[in-house]
Amino acid sequence: MRNQMFTVTVLVLTASFANAQDTVANPEFTNWSKFPKGTSVVMKISSTAAGMTSETSMTTTLLEVGADKVVVETATAIKANGMEFKTPAMKRDVAKSIPLPKGTKKEDLAGGKPPGTLEEGTETLKVGGVEVKTKWYRFKLEAGGVTTESKMWRSDDVPGMMVKMEATTTGTVASTTKMELVEFKKP
Repeated sequence: MRNQMFTVTVLVLTASFANAQDTVANPEFTNWSKFPKGTSVVMKISSTAAGMTSETSMTTTLLEVGADKVVVETATAIKANGMEFKTPAMKRDVAKSIPLPKGTKKEDLAGGKPPGTLEEGTETLKVGGVEVKTKWYRFKLEAGGVTTESKMWRSDDVPGMMVKMEATTTGTVASTTKMELVEFKKP
């Protein structure tokens, strides 16, 4: 489930970059590079699929800030069926620029609007007692007999940009997922 959420997040933020020749600024790099080394965020992810529920705590820490990339490390703890599983921390390089998706114009990616956006607005949410101004998007994606309807709240003032997301998937795989930023710290 963690891998599915990571995949959805990456797709929403950057779309599919296969077979691209031109590059664009990576919004994830731009965001993380504004924060000092040691900054961290904790996301809580709750999901239900096939009658099974799970809860994941995902901590992402900024390890390095360079001119062409930042390095983040993510550690997770998953609770499901009364058991807890911890995964080894995984480092990931976030490049300054990313390939432009084939058939996409640079203007299409301006503003960070996800593909399939139906509605958008602004809202202030509380995170750990701090008010955060967010931009939200309600969007719908369909692929392979699976439909996912989501609402996502993002803020440039938060490391990683993700503040909250709620998603419902129907079709061959039915699930609900809620992701929420519960803490962020700067050194």
